[in-house]
Amino acid sequence: MTLKVGIAALGLIVSSSIFAAVTVSAPEEIVILAVNDQEVNAGLFRTKKNDYKVDAGKVSLSLRYQQYFEHLNGEHDIVKSGVITITAPDLQDGQQYKIALVNAPENYDEAKKYAEQPTVAILDKNNQMIVQQTGANNEPKPWLTGGLFGRVFDLTSSKKTPDNQPAPVYATSPKTVKAVSSVTPGGSATTPTTNKNVSSAYSADQQLIQIWKNASKAERQKFMSWLADQ
Repeated sequence: MTLKVGIAALGLIVSSSIFAAVTVSAPEEIVILAVNDQEVNAGLFRTKKNDYKVDAGKVSLSLRYQQYFEHLNGEHDIVKSGVITITAPDLQDGQQYKIALVNAPENYDEAKKYAEQPTVAILDKNNQMIVQQTGANNEPKPWLTGGLFGRVFDLTSSKKTPDNQPAPVYATSPKTVKAVSSVTPGGSATTPTTNKNVSSAYSADQQLIQIWKNASKAERQKFMSWLADQ
């Protein structure tokens, strides 16, 4: 009987360790590049709300601000910041958190200036700030050169904080962050539309041109955002 109880208890411990995870959501304008210095493959298409499962406890997130702008003349620009590293001291098991832009820009000119010193925050489910980080750095990261099918590098032994990224601001008491970009609750991934009218006789570049012509504005935006990461 004692043996059975011991085995059952061990099973509960193992199950708890396996499922000890939290959910971190990020809007389309925030690209998560790595978690605890391990590369994240974000895929070709991001949506307005992207969920990531991470281990509970102390979590370091490497990310960048990136936003697509289409001008009235039909041209477009993608504004992209350097890498921001933000560390959450103690994410609780089973809880949901989100990353948001603080004082998010509202137009292209504001975005260009904002990208030089972006501010991001990790918020809990009550929209209270856990930690806030300002500034991006250009410190080389091996996983930034991995390309679309990059390898995962273990850099957890590196403790150096880049000199040009200010120290993070941690919440000493519950603080609600109001001026952040909205994150749509319950957002779901969209399935890109496949163009079935492209003739197989076309060359690869002709097919790409044809697909681009027939793509919607949202599909073009997602493709250009992905292309900016390559």
